[in-house]
Amino acid sequence: MLCSIRFIELTLQLGTEDFERHLDRRLHKSEEMYQTDFGWVDEAHVKRGVGVAFYDSPKKKKIKLIVYCPGLVIDPNDPDELWEPTHGNVSKLVDKLDKMIVKYLSSDYGLHDFDLARVDIAADLNVGRERVADYIKVLHNIRQVKCFSPMKYGRRDGKTKQKCFGLIGNSNNVDFFVHGLEYDKKTLRAEVRLMKNSTIRDYTDETDTAEQLRVLAEKREAIFMDTFQHIVPRGDFYKKPKAEKLVRERVTDWKLRSRMLRLLTLIPEKKSLHLALKAMSYRKLREVLIAFAEIDVSPVTISKRHDRKELPSLYRYMD
Repeated sequence: MLCSIRFIELTLQLGTEDFERHLDRRLHKSEEMYQTDFGWVDEAHVKRGVGVAFYDSPKKKKIKLIVYCPGLVIDPNDPDELWEPTHGNVSKLVDKLDKMIVKYLSSDYGLHDFDLARVDIAADLNVGRERVADYIKVLHNIRQVKCFSPMKYGRRDGKTKQKCFGLIGNSNNVDFFVHGLEYDKKTLRAEVRLMKNSTIRDYTDETDTAEQLRVLAEKREAIFMDTFQHIVPRGDFYKKPKAEKLVRERVTDWKLRSRMLRLLTLIPEKKSLHLALKAMSYRKLREVLIAFAEIDVSPVTISKRHDRKELPSLYRYMD
């Protein structure tokens, strides 16, 4: 499994006079700027994997650098979305971002002046062409877990909802998003998104932007798995009757077995893993989830309307 830094957002807050000076300079220099509801967007560096936005709010004036393809920053001839973070690659990314910022802002600011506002850590799982939509369907049966709530969609987002599964952190500023790749029909991409600088500081124990990027690259797999394991239970996915049958066959402790069977019933009833666990009224809930993992059966089951009868655990694609 290749785990990589997929997306980076950097922000610089400026005073009104300084902000307008840099905006005016770019408006005169760049032919690839256009106005939006929030300010201006400059696409001069899009081919290098970077977009720039000038947020012209009455209260705050900000410049945002959106690094949507770090691989292109490292190597303009390598458009791979997921790159292999190594010590050399990360140092190259940091150096090139710093040089790009210094040149773009007339040497007034560098990378160290920007805050990391968001970093997405992603992993691609080769689940097979026919299984991508099936996994998204069964993940929707998780719906909600502790500290995370379902991502909200508008009335017109029905098709989007069917193509992805998303959870938003209630207070931890960490989002979780799973979707299929349009250009690679056999791949399921899972993303852990660190959505605030305070969260990034907590994970890295660093305040310097360059050092934060280096630590995130080094710890990316641990950070990704920390959230993935919290949300996605281990075990293969089955229809509820088959899951119940396997629990009865593989679990000898009758008390534990009865709790596991109750959880299998509660999840589809409550339409939420979190609410089902709360309804159990049992202090050792982790013990129940571990028991499911030990027999390789997920407590989240495939719905009756779903044609697929069983699906391998997503953890099988992480080796």
